[in-house]
Amino acid sequence: MKSALFAQPLQHSAADFWQLFETSDCAVEQRRAQFFALLAEGRSLAEILALTRYSRVTSYALVTRYHALGLESLADGRHSNAGAPTVLTPSEQQRLARHLHEDFEPGVVPAGKDLQQWIQTEFGKKVYLGRTYEFMRAAGVSPQKSRPRQVRGDEVAQEPFKTKS
Repeated sequence: MKSALFAQPLQHSAADFWQLFETSDCAVEQRRAQFFALLAEGRSLAEILALTRYSRVTSYALVTRYHALGLESLADGRHSNAGAPTVLTPSEQQRLARHLHEDFEPGVVPAGKDLQQWIQTEFGKKVYLGRTYEFMRAAGVSPQKSRPRQVRGDEVAQEPFKTKS
């Protein structure tokens, strides 16, 4: 039984979709064009899903989007997505890198909280603590600390368990 969504006529013919399938250089767009070409040819939904490997839920979403946007719905929107804006400008990132390399002794890594406070003071920007570690890695500073040594260990009791001398 076909849903009412699939019973609506498509705005384009199977030839239009196959043309798009042949000319597109985007794999996502080709796959979607193939789906609609098969749908326009009158193939069963089960056969189309088996050929395109789309799920039933995805097929409903594709058809809904197609009826709203037309052929534009077949395009892969990730190509035009620039992503989120950066938190710090390139000049602020350079200033932060200089701060990390000049203001700290070699081998001393600043705490994330300290760096978070410095960014707030210098740039007036609030950043999450996790971001400070990303900034440190981008500046070439490793936020790792050495593990503390256990001072209560008994050397005599440990000797039989050592594998290397």
